[in-house]
Amino acid sequence: MKRYLVVVALLAASLARAAETDDVFKHPTSGKELLATVLAEPSSALAHSQVLHGRFTHRKFLNELPKPLNASGEFTFARDLGVYWHTQQPFDSVFILTRQGLIERDGGAETMRLSADDQPGVRVIANIFLALFTLDVTSLETSFDLYGAKQGARWTIALRPKSGAVASVFKAAVVGGSSEVEQIVLTDRHDDRTVIELQAVTHSSDAPTEAVRALFKH
Repeated sequence: MKRYLVVVALLAASLARAAETDDVFKHPTSGKELLATVLAEPSSALAHSQVLHGRFTHRKFLNELPKPLNASGEFTFARDLGVYWHTQQPFDSVFILTRQGLIERDGGAETMRLSADDQPGVRVIANIFLALFTLDVTSLETSFDLYGAKQGARWTIALRPKSGAVASVFKAAVVGGSSEVEQIVLTDRHDDRTVIELQAVTHSSDAPTEAVRALFKH
């Protein structure tokens, strides 16, 4: 399960400021209420997006290490296909997550393949992750307690798992941004933190091109 914590981290995000992160948990809410208030503008903007492209930086803060582990790369999200996550620094690695399963490639060679039919947890992670990319928070209420707050143009939402299965992967996640998800903070059950920042994100309302579809072909 820990092999794909990087991808699960995209299920939730937060503003980096600790005070804002703490404050959001003071505002319990529902998916319907979030879409009508805190997420009204970004969810509307994402409603017609079929493909998102962008870059990311990833920092993993481990309690036993004095400095975070850093990585960066690019990603492609296609609404009906999944997420293609390409780490370029400090090593070359590709992670593909779909509702059917996940694949990991290091240096062009496949190192992991898990089917959602054989590993139900993969399907849960995929469903949550893809819902967060489009801010489909109403579909998350069965698995999470939801929280949300807004200050000016910036919004923050948070999730705490209700079930033991999801809680075994992370215990709290916070998502923050303005027009879209911009930063991700995930705290796991060991209190290690994963922080992902999304940059230079572009949207397309057109169906995925053949080049995009090729990324997801196994």
